[in-house]
Amino acid sequence: MSDKLKQFIAEKEEHFDTTPKAGHFDRFKALQAAQQKEVKPIVSKPSMIPMFMKIAAVTVLVFGIGWMMFNLGKMQGAQEFTSNEDIAPVYSDELKEAEFFFTEQVNLKKKEVLAFSSPDNVDTKQIMLELEKLELQYIDLKEELAINQSNAQIINAMIENYRMRLSVLERLLEQLKKSNTIKQKHHDEIQA
Repeated sequence: MSDKLKQFIAEKEEHFDTTPKAGHFDRFKALQAAQQKEVKPIVSKPSMIPMFMKIAAVTVLVFGIGWMMFNLGKMQGAQEFTSNEDIAPVYSDELKEAEFFFTEQVNLKKKEVLAFSSPDNVDTKQIMLELEKLELQYIDLKEELAINQSNAQIINAMIENYRMRLSVLERLLEQLKKSNTIKQKHHDEIQA
């Protein structure tokens, strides 16, 4: 491609080295001066909307947005300060019953676990720490429910949290019972 370009330049070389005809620059300056005379400065047209109308519109807009933000803040503030007793009426009784039932079940299983395990059992201590984490998650869910009062997902998560705690305790209890049964058999074999 560059060969074609070189060839073209070589053929047209005589046209490239020409100087402009006499008076070319004078004609150019005259044409430029004529165009400058024809150019008129751009003058802005007076606005159809008077300045005080613009100011009034901006003021109304600012106050309107401020009012909306203020009311939105009041609504959110009111939701944050509601107590746990103000849970949506549809769920409050059912949730209180479920909470009472699961709390009783968890406490019973904890007592059983503590009766079967020794106080120094590392596995039991670790599982109890996990249960405490689940209890902290439950407290967080309860606080979230106070904000989002009728959110069924939060209520389901709270119930699922209790179920998880019960499941963990039941599995631990089964393992402890098996362990105690094995220890008892081993003890009986040693004595016999």
